[in-house]
Amino acid sequence: MRPLPRLQPSIFSLLCRQCLQYKWRPPATLARCLSTIAPETPDNTIPIAAEFQKSQKRALKERHKASSSAFSFSPSSPWEVTCGLEVHAQLNTVRKLFSYAKTSTTAPPNSHISLIDAALPGIQPTLNPTILLPALRAALALQCTPARLSRFDRKHYFYWDQPAGYQITQFYQPLARDGKLVLTPENDGVTSQLELKIRQVQIEQDTGKTIAAPPNSLVDLNRVGAPLVEIITDPFPLDAVETAGKVLAKIQAVLRAVDACVLGMEWGGLRADVNVSVRRRGDTALGQRCEIKNLSSFKVVTDAITAEATRQIGIVEAGGEVQGETRGWDAENSTTQRLRGKEGEVDYRYMPEPDLPAVVLAPDLLEMVKVTMPLLPDQIIEELSSPTYGLSAKDARTLLLWDEGRNGQPNSVVAFYKKVVSLVVPATPGVGKVVGNWVIHELGGLLTTRELSWAKNPVEAYRLSDLVSLVVSDKITGPTAKALLPRLFTDARIPRKIVAKENLGMTLMNDAELEAVVRGVLETEEGKNVVKQLLELKGDEKKGSEKKRKGLRGFVVGKVMRTLGGKVKAERVDGVLDGLLAK
Repeated sequence: MRPLPRLQPSIFSLLCRQCLQYKWRPPATLARCLSTIAPETPDNTIPIAAEFQKSQKRALKERHKASSSAFSFSPSSPWEVTCGLEVHAQLNTVRKLFSYAKTSTTAPPNSHISLIDAALPGIQPTLNPTILLPALRAALALQCTPARLSRFDRKHYFYWDQPAGYQITQFYQPLARDGKLVLTPENDGVTSQLELKIRQVQIEQDTGKTIAAPPNSLVDLNRVGAPLVEIITDPFPLDAVETAGKVLAKIQAVLRAVDACVLGMEWGGLRADVNVSVRRRGDTALGQRCEIKNLSSFKVVTDAITAEATRQIGIVEAGGEVQGETRGWDAENSTTQRLRGKEGEVDYRYMPEPDLPAVVLAPDLLEMVKVTMPLLPDQIIEELSSPTYGLSAKDARTLLLWDEGRNGQPNSVVAFYKKVVSLVVPATPGVGKVVGNWVIHELGGLLTTRELSWAKNPVEAYRLSDLVSLVVSDKITGPTAKALLPRLFTDARIPRKIVAKENLGMTLMNDAELEAVVRGVLETEEGKNVVKQLLELKGDEKKGSEKKRKGLRGFVVGKVMRTLGGKVKAERVDGVLDGLLAK
């Protein structure tokens, strides 16, 4: 038998995957041979993939921690960071901007392309008029003034995901100008009220998508020609690292509320370019800005701004000068990287689009869009916090958060809540807050536990309103209702029928009968011990004593409720207990 040849480094790639799975070093004298028999796994081995993943997470966490602590946005800092946003939001339309090809984020690559998307010679664009409605809703929601006449322009640049060599946008005469967006601490979680100026809202076509496939780069043209609105803000100061992310979240919520853009950053329907500059606090002139392109999440925006501000401050403190650049975000190293020098208007060679006529808006169209606008998030919070419904601002924001921008739709969570309130009988004062507790905490908690979205909620508004009606009219107790609610997920009957058939209604007992039951509980060994401790705590005003007192009373009330099958209100039991302890 011929001896095995000496293994070369290239043979390493032929070893089985199981050999490479574990990190262990054999003795130097052990010859490595090819074998079809799986080697035994030493007890002290660690999977390479798992160890590598953990080390990468640790390193990434350390880099993020270092970048976040490198600079402070507080007013006490000698530096002030200014930010400007260019937000690109895909409009909620079925077809593309200049063709009848469908818009899709899930279709196979290059399956939704028209002739103009591929920039075939001789093909001219034709405006799809249906994009004007969501674009106008977006402009009006941002309190912009629509222009009666707007035009398209060509923005020239060469990149492989833009086959035409230029992008059709609106530069000289955009769709709308001069808007504003207000963020408040109560509704948006900012440190102080921020009134953000919207410079303009313009319509433009999207570019393709580059897919990295080393050693090549692949191009998907499905996205070419998808209709976008670009929202350009004036520069605004950042008083906290999260402010820019909260501005983007507010813009996304507003666009979703008016059904202008239903895909958020998580689906690539909204992307942001962020312009960052720094200056010493007290200076009037803005510093040299650098643009960070294609940021696709709120956290990435926050991290990129922090890293770029730290970089620029380091340059200025070292006596250098910040150069105007277009930069990209390197998530692995938590830094921004130079892509190219900053282009200006001349570099893009803007020119009027010769193949498209001007867009002229009829006054009656604008009026129709205005009167059919859904409520904006701030308006909904104000409505739900009014005496009509009585929700706290926090609960109102929770409903909006679950809505995911569907608050103007019949199947929205807010619409579900309002319908339940309207169906509850009797319509007593404060019923809106009671329904809010049932929708948010009880029903919402069950949906979360069962990993169901609100769109798959099996409990109809009329059945939940029937359950709440039984509670507020003292037909059943709260614990009984809470036990019934999970059954409504699989039982199609209304709660009233279940209560009647299973005799779950509240027990009619006079005070003397109830007192006898409470006495019976207190005369047990456990009950006597509770009474003794309650009498010892009487008059003790210490903080811990009050908590202990509540726990002891809750024990007695719970015992009585279980004895009676939950058919008596806990408040009545608590009142009877007060009377017995006072004797």
